[in-house]
Amino acid sequence: METRANHIVIGAFVLVVVFGLFGFVLWLAKIEIDQQFSYYRVIFEEAVSGLSIGGDVRYNGIPVGAVTEIKIDHKDPGRVQVTLEVAADTPVKADTVAKLELQGITGVAFVQLSGGTVSAGKPKPGSNGEPPILRSERSAIQAFFAGAPELINQAIVLVDAVTKLVNEKNRERFEHILANVDEISTGLAKRGPELEQMLGDLQQIAARTSELMNRLNGLVESSEVTLSVARGTMNAADELIEGELRKTLADLGAAAKRFEAVGKDLQVLVAENREGLAAFTTDGLLELTRFLEESRVLVAAASRLVEDLKSDPAYFLFGGQQEGFEAE
Repeated sequence: METRANHIVIGAFVLVVVFGLFGFVLWLAKIEIDQQFSYYRVIFEEAVSGLSIGGDVRYNGIPVGAVTEIKIDHKDPGRVQVTLEVAADTPVKADTVAKLELQGITGVAFVQLSGGTVSAGKPKPGSNGEPPILRSERSAIQAFFAGAPELINQAIVLVDAVTKLVNEKNRERFEHILANVDEISTGLAKRGPELEQMLGDLQQIAARTSELMNRLNGLVESSEVTLSVARGTMNAADELIEGELRKTLADLGAAAKRFEAVGKDLQVLVAENREGLAAFTTDGLLELTRFLEESRVLVAAASRLVEDLKSDPAYFLFGGQQEGFEAE
């Protein structure tokens, strides 16, 4: 009886566990049904080392889905097609970029989605109902792995060159060079005071050179000022000469007009007094000539009289008699 009771308890427990598991499965299925996904395809131009099915898909570092398929592109075997399952509310745009990144130092790879502008819109699906294709870019990890073989080859060449450089003969040369450097440094240390004096002289020369340059700059500036003043003076002189020339020309024009008017007046005067001028030229000029000759004689006599007066005024006043007068 007791054994039968134990069997009933065990059976009931098993039924409870089975129903519980069944309910849990139904709950998970409901979540999966309620949750919607979008699928995208990324074509990588290089190897996707470390990436596996079920690997994370992140959008700006936030987990949004998983990798559902990885296969070689049959059109180009050098490329790899990766299908992504991403939550439907993820803001994936037509210009969103996919990169392959590594998680920490574990070497586990995941797909990183980034970028995308609002104006770009949703990516368009491919032909025959294929998922939309997102553009891929080489990540730093892929660039490192792509360049690693060449880098290793260069490192091998460098190590080989260093090995050839550091041979016995070159080591002896290096030791000789180091000895010479030591000797030179010792000599410089002994001649420290002389070097300090030399540096002081160089500083003085530099100071004098700077002073000379300042003076030269001042001289150049003074020359520029002098040239500027000379240019201004020449310009002013040109303006003055031009102004005076214009004024002189204007005065000459006015004088010419006055002479022209005077000429016209003389013409009128001559025309009105033609008879009087004719009489003057016949009789008047003869009388004027006689008057001028008599005046010339009179002037000559007066000149002689003045000369006699200057030479001997007593004789001119008292004649030749001066008796009874003696000079003491």
